[in-house]
Amino acid sequence: MAHNEQLAQTLRIKLPAEALEAAKPAKRPKLASKAAGLPRETVRAKLGSSEFTLYHEFLQSIYDAVLITDWEGHILDGNTRSIEFFRYEVRELREKVIFDIIYGFDAAILQKICANLDRDQFTLIEEAYCRRKDQSLFPAEIATNKLHLGDEKHLCFFVRDITRRKQDEKILRQTRDQLARAERMEMAGSIAGHIAHDFNNLLTPLVAYPDFIRSKLPENSPAHADLDVIAKTAQQMAHINQQLLALSRRAYHEQSVLNINAVIETESLFLERNEPAKGIKLDLALAGDLFNMKGSPQQLLRVIQNLCQNAIEAMGPVGTLTIKTENVCLDTPVKKYELMTPGEYIKVSITDTGHGIPPEIQDKLFDPFFTTRKADKQRGSGLGLSVVSGIVKDHQGFIDLESTVGKGTTFSLYLPSCRDKIQPVESEKHYTGTETILVVDDDKLQIEVMTRLLQAMGYTVENAHSGEEALRLFATHKVKGHFPKLVILDMVMGEDMDGTQVYQELKAINPKQRAIIVSGYAESPRVNLAQTLGAGAYLRKPVTFEKLSKAVRQELDRP
Repeated sequence: MAHNEQLAQTLRIKLPAEALEAAKPAKRPKLASKAAGLPRETVRAKLGSSEFTLYHEFLQSIYDAVLITDWEGHILDGNTRSIEFFRYEVRELREKVIFDIIYGFDAAILQKICANLDRDQFTLIEEAYCRRKDQSLFPAEIATNKLHLGDEKHLCFFVRDITRRKQDEKILRQTRDQLARAERMEMAGSIAGHIAHDFNNLLTPLVAYPDFIRSKLPENSPAHADLDVIAKTAQQMAHINQQLLALSRRAYHEQSVLNINAVIETESLFLERNEPAKGIKLDLALAGDLFNMKGSPQQLLRVIQNLCQNAIEAMGPVGTLTIKTENVCLDTPVKKYELMTPGEYIKVSITDTGHGIPPEIQDKLFDPFFTTRKADKQRGSGLGLSVVSGIVKDHQGFIDLESTVGKGTTFSLYLPSCRDKIQPVESEKHYTGTETILVVDDDKLQIEVMTRLLQAMGYTVENAHSGEEALRLFATHKVKGHFPKLVILDMVMGEDMDGTQVYQELKAINPKQRAIIVSGYAESPRVNLAQTLGAGAYLRKPVTFEKLSKAVRQELDRP
């Protein structure tokens, strides 16, 4: 409703939710008795036949509902839209006062409106609720003005139904909240990704050297026990780093065909030995005909562990933790906590009998660093559910959440299924060789570790600290008529060329050049491009002795 800002007074009738739900009839203020006689006959007498016709036609032409009252709020007339809005006949409306129609309206508000109109200031009520004949309510915006009929002044209430607007505003708020949540995730993920990348570089010698040193020690050396401690600690640090990478959506996942029932059974064995879970009853309902899926067993185990840990903490010393798996097929998009696309999925449901999650914080659960454990004086980083979300999205899956305060919570994972068969796991062994290998990395520590490992395997190693340096070495090799048999390229090298760009340039010099890409990040379009050009394996940092030796040998022996 357009209005002059300088002349308008804005009111907002705020009503508590419980008042709206109760929707009890308003208590009428005491009003003077209404003047006798039918309003329209009175209007016709005062205006004359032609002016009354014009008044009536104008009233009916207004799109909003219009109620005309006397100065004390008695309803005298209304247009056709008022009948549609309030579901009263006009004769029934004339038996009402404005307090019956506008929920929460009172004499003080009416007096303020009349005082404003006496000063030629009309009033806009931005948000109110109007009552229909069946006592249901609808949101409305109401403008008021005065109407002179002869020597008497009346009030005009222009009522606009804003139900659709309120619905649109709700959708807009939800969209803004989702966008803000995505932006927070992206910002936190970007920071976490950069930290994790540097952390991975530092972890490389801690992960790689224990095996390297162990191979040089006698079997009965007491140093083996010390190396085991170092290796175990390094793996735990790498595990934490993977959570940061999962948060950044840049975690490297070794994809394989698996059955998630096996992952859940691994977690159930851990829960049986977990002291905080001693009083928790574990109920497994795993489908015997569950389809396989492609994914990372380690990352999916992390998801199950985080959700089970949250469930146990929500229940306290006693309760029931139910883990259920089933095959589901979505024929159409389904909007639950997230919008899920059609497809065949494995559904994993983890249900607890805990205290439930209040609705007002459910949208924040997957935000990085959001935690409710401070109130419980428990240690919590707030990364758990944000990591769960990142890993599930990396597997092209979706999350649903159902929770009732006082009854419990269910997290449901929808993970794409496949019909591929599980391949047997090969036993690890050390591979050796005598070929020449070029290592390209902008991190000196990485080059040092990689060089020592490759030399221990028998290879001749050259190194370059940038893409430019690698190209200069290749130009020298071209003059000599021979090239390194293999190049190991770091994917991310500061402001220099990335691994794919370096490989493109090297291929231009030597079209048959073999290469391996190394990084702590997940595969990306740039990595896929390098592999399309001919690069082989993609190794995750921190690199172990076994994985490096196997990947190098396989690439050198590849036809």
